[in-house]
Amino acid sequence: MVQPKYNRDLTENMISFSNDFLQNLIEVDGFLLKSRSPTCGITDAKIYAKIDNSPVVRTGSGTFATQIQSIYPSKPMEDEGRLKNFILREHFFTHLFTVSDFRIVKQSMKISALMNFHAKNKYLFMACHQENMREMGRIVANHKNLSIQEVFDQYEDGLSRLFAKPLKITSHINVCEHVFGYFSKQLTTGEKQHFYTLLEQYREKKIPLSSVLVVLRSWCYRFENEYLLNQTYFEPYPEDLIAISDSGKGRALS
Repeated sequence: MVQPKYNRDLTENMISFSNDFLQNLIEVDGFLLKSRSPTCGITDAKIYAKIDNSPVVRTGSGTFATQIQSIYPSKPMEDEGRLKNFILREHFFTHLFTVSDFRIVKQSMKISALMNFHAKNKYLFMACHQENMREMGRIVANHKNLSIQEVFDQYEDGLSRLFAKPLKITSHINVCEHVFGYFSKQLTTGEKQHFYTLLEQYREKKIPLSSVLVVLRSWCYRFENEYLLNQTYFEPYPEDLIAISDSGKGRALS
């Protein structure tokens, strides 16, 4: 990180500042950075061959972003440029608010609180990665008689792995079918057919996930299923963060 005009190399200064700043944060759930910044770019900071009038040889992480990845490797991190993509924005918000909720649970250091957290996130976690979700359930059950600290640490590690990649359409379909199973015996033939038509249209990317979820959620209310109504899968982050332009891309506006 150099100022060519003054021939000043500020790399060590920035690394020192980044370490001091990050290591003195009291609580942090995630990071939103500036794209293409020499300090904050996550993957798109320009790297030059030489100081003066040199071409860009590649792009990479900025100094500050690199230190975040080193000190907080499991925290959600995005830049404002990538958040223009709805899928990435939804994934970031979902990850961020889940981590924030978990932080509060971890502060309690109560297994009962962790069990409630895992229960209300069951279908969200299933959509992320079904096997990881089951493994986290086994951690909560604590058949290995671990200490409470070990249980929370292992669970947190599993949580970070869950959000390694954005969710897949096939995973959402699997979850929707599981939720549908709660009502299938109480629905008419026409209602069942309508649901499967919606699911197929979603699979073919003709309609957004929100079109399926709004029907499932209406059945949750109709049949007064409090367990499903408490599932974060239907609203993984505050609806205030949903833009009008998102309504045809992902989750429905309530």
